[in-house]
Amino acid sequence: MLVTHSGRFHADEVFATSMVLMVEEHDIVRSRDEAVIKQADIVLDVGAEYNPDTLRFDHHQNSFTEARPDGTPYATAGLIWRHFAKAIFAKRGLTDDYQANFAMQWVDAKLISDVDAVDNGVFSEDPRPSVSLLIAMMNEPSDQPEKQEQAFKKAIELTTDILNNFIKAAMKEAEVVVELEAYAKTVKDGILVMDKNLPFKDFIRSHPEIKRVVYPRSDEQFGVFCNTFENHLPERFRGLRDTELNEVSGLTDTIFCHKSGFMAVTLSLESALFLAKSDKI
Repeated sequence: MLVTHSGRFHADEVFATSMVLMVEEHDIVRSRDEAVIKQADIVLDVGAEYNPDTLRFDHHQNSFTEARPDGTPYATAGLIWRHFAKAIFAKRGLTDDYQANFAMQWVDAKLISDVDAVDNGVFSEDPRPSVSLLIAMMNEPSDQPEKQEQAFKKAIELTTDILNNFIKAAMKEAEVVVELEAYAKTVKDGILVMDKNLPFKDFIRSHPEIKRVVYPRSDEQFGVFCNTFENHLPERFRGLRDTELNEVSGLTDTIFCHKSGFMAVTLSLESALFLAKSDKI
């Protein structure tokens, strides 16, 4: 039996419940009754106790002070992700420990840490439409318990779908992280040249030495991608395409440069390299 609190639900325990159900089957009971909580196999977001050995995962008690290295405090979603993530990935075939750790941190940074931050009041005055707000808006009035139970089930379905999509993306990133790390060692003058199109955009954010990436977009096109705003392509290229961009750059096979300068496309590797090596003037 999995027990989480009754009443209004939040993204925190809804995501946590979805995570547990990905690896274990449980009957779900929503209650704050101490007698019910004591009978549970696993307790989420209620009970005033954190003890992973006995599968008690609450974070509201004063004795709980755990936070991530960046200071983001843990809530139940983060605690359950930390406890069950590797088992979730293993069920999907990702068993390499290095890759699993990478995927685990990727999902946490992209999704779970934000859910924890909202639940802990870090963004209490932030009106942004976060995933936590979307889940919260699924609640039904407190005087309609049957509708509320149905809403909770729908929220579980939604968070499970969201998690599955993030997990798939994380596994895709993890499967190439070692290869990307090898590429990163070849950076010269801030430019990384790749001979295949791998999912590198998240990876390079943690590698500030990589300023721009040149890579094959397809069999016929090459791309230039810039890592952070200060490395965007020169203003003289921005928003131009075809003939106009050729005239300004002195090339003959450009396709376009995005108006913000964060990326450009050409028909040859040589032209992509030329744009990537261009200064900011």
